[in-house]
Amino acid sequence: MITYEIDDQGIAVVTIDNKDESLNILSFEAFEQFAEVMDQLAGIEDPRPVGLVIISGKPDCFIVGADIKAFTFEAAEQAEAASGAGQAVWGMIAELPFPSVAAINGTCMGGGLEMALNCTSRIITDHPKTVLSLPEVKLGLIPGTGGSQKLPRRVGVQAALDMLLTGKNIYPYKARKIGLADEIVNPGVLLKAAKTRVLRLARGEARQAKPKRSLMMRVLDGPLKGIVYRTARKRVLAQTKGNYPAPLAILSAVKKGLGTSLSKGLGIESRTWGRLSMTDEHRALTHVFFATRASRQKLPVEPQPVSQVSILGGGLMGAGIATVALDRGYTVRQKDLNYEALVKSRAHIQGYFQDRVKRHILTRRDADLTLTHYSVTTDYTGFQRSQAIIEAVFEDLDLKQTIIADLEQIIPPETIIATNTSSIPITKIAEQAQRPERVIGMHFFSPVERMPLLEITVSKHTNDQTLATAVNLGRRLGKTVIVVKDSPGFFMNRIFTPYCNEAFKLLEDGLSITELDRYAQRMGFPIGPCAVMDELGLDICNKVGEVLLPVFGERVEASDIIQRMIGDNRLGHKNERGFYTYVKGHRAEEDKSMYKLLDRPQRSAIQYEEVRERLLAIILNEAAHVLEDGIIDSPYVGDTGAIYGIGFPPFLGGPFWAMDRIGIASFVERLARLTEKHGQRFTPAQDLVRRAEAGERYYIDAE
Repeated sequence: MITYEIDDQGIAVVTIDNKDESLNILSFEAFEQFAEVMDQLAGIEDPRPVGLVIISGKPDCFIVGADIKAFTFEAAEQAEAASGAGQAVWGMIAELPFPSVAAINGTCMGGGLEMALNCTSRIITDHPKTVLSLPEVKLGLIPGTGGSQKLPRRVGVQAALDMLLTGKNIYPYKARKIGLADEIVNPGVLLKAAKTRVLRLARGEARQAKPKRSLMMRVLDGPLKGIVYRTARKRVLAQTKGNYPAPLAILSAVKKGLGTSLSKGLGIESRTWGRLSMTDEHRALTHVFFATRASRQKLPVEPQPVSQVSILGGGLMGAGIATVALDRGYTVRQKDLNYEALVKSRAHIQGYFQDRVKRHILTRRDADLTLTHYSVTTDYTGFQRSQAIIEAVFEDLDLKQTIIADLEQIIPPETIIATNTSSIPITKIAEQAQRPERVIGMHFFSPVERMPLLEITVSKHTNDQTLATAVNLGRRLGKTVIVVKDSPGFFMNRIFTPYCNEAFKLLEDGLSITELDRYAQRMGFPIGPCAVMDELGLDICNKVGEVLLPVFGERVEASDIIQRMIGDNRLGHKNERGFYTYVKGHRAEEDKSMYKLLDRPQRSAIQYEEVRERLLAIILNEAAHVLEDGIIDSPYVGDTGAIYGIGFPPFLGGPFWAMDRIGIASFVERLARLTEKHGQRFTPAQDLVRRAEAGERYYIDAE
């Protein structure tokens, strides 16, 4: 994986290229090979190399990080020792008697960026896939090979904490602005530029780029650094609700490390890494990582190539789908009945790309060029050239069937038709189609630009070619794709609807709207159920409920709050009347007049523990029902879908991982107690009862 050669200018060029993999992933063997190469280069004296360039042999990947499975340990002491060893290997670069340049093209994450931080200089390309990040916090960890100590020393405390506490991607122009990169070049001249820079460094003609920081930022990084730490701590506690230990541990390691020498700071990082690697949260988040991979659908056949995507519907969902399709390089044609909706859609799309320009992710020229691939129409003109059509209109069966009939008159027979339904069975939507095998469900989540999940549903008619094309399209749109079988509500709404219904029950029992949403966020949900329903639209939620109630039958005692709200002209955010009041389009506070619609207008206290138990139990039990019904084919799909689709708390690992951690038998007993106290909606799924009796669990590695 690690090779080197010395050119005729005396520059040592180290190439990283794992020939057996499509990406460069760091293993123990890779670290050992790298150490051997550094030893050899350091020992060359006659003539000594004038400089070092480290580059990847992959076309759009530098290093994506470490092999997570390989770096799993049984004890904190083992993890701590491995961290220290990794720090020492990367530290060999900084100890070389000549300058070094990391030539970065494509993805540079985790250990890859930590390695680059040990180089004298970093040159990156303007390739669309060039991003830099330290994403370890997303796995419940701290960077383990020097990142938490060397990043803040390079870019300052504020910029470093922004990266370390979020794990977010930093794009080329932002990287240069904060001093993480010294130069941005075209990929075609990367090696030449790196060699030129290392020669200039060797002659003392070049220096590292200094971060461009305002006077206020320099003051906050200096005399008033304590304010930065206090503000960051307050923000972390507000966002994590105490459910994730890693962010606070990172904050502490940075603060303590910068208050001492680099070597002692690295020791703090290693000990922190060892401790965090033993936590339940790290195990759960690691499970989520592998569950996402395990749920990845193997394509049954080769997908059809897609270059143009046509979208029906100019609303928020249609605009979001158009945006991500354009952003991923597709030509997009969008239709609505009137140009007013299309004007709003275009404004939404332009706003997205303007923001990308503002954040230095795209150049103005690239953004303008992308928008030339977008066009609108009020009829089907131009749809004949599309290989995939996505319908994103109202949840109305007759309307969707009419659209399919109209499309089949004008499009080629090989074009796939995807319906963005959240609840109506695909088989019903396609039952009058001439080519039902070309119809499939593609359920996006709003806002499409930010929500990572795509739920693909196959009907009994959908063929392999259509499935493969839809899955491949979803992946190219940057979505985490799960494939589920056809059923009312599919997987996501099958677990989300009982959750919302239980929220209604808690309101009927006297819990306030504010407390309910606050408790849900304390549990780890990004937003509470009342706020979610306001955003989705109470009318939409009601339509989903109407489709699903026959499926649940007598085992779910449905609340009629939503019907009362609609009768009171409460549709949520869209008409600024819902659970909350709205000021200038923004959610303000709970609407106390809502309580007049409830049977118990007087609010009463319900403890957090009871709220958590009821909301969590109803989701977990329904997930077991869905697996039992064969709608999903594995617990991996369920855990992936729940986390990326409804915001199920990642630190719990997903519904099935959570049930294993509780213990199936213990969870069945808990459901029995809830059934006795609150009703039959908590009756355990038969598969749960069977697993409890057999001593089975969903995953063998959940302990």
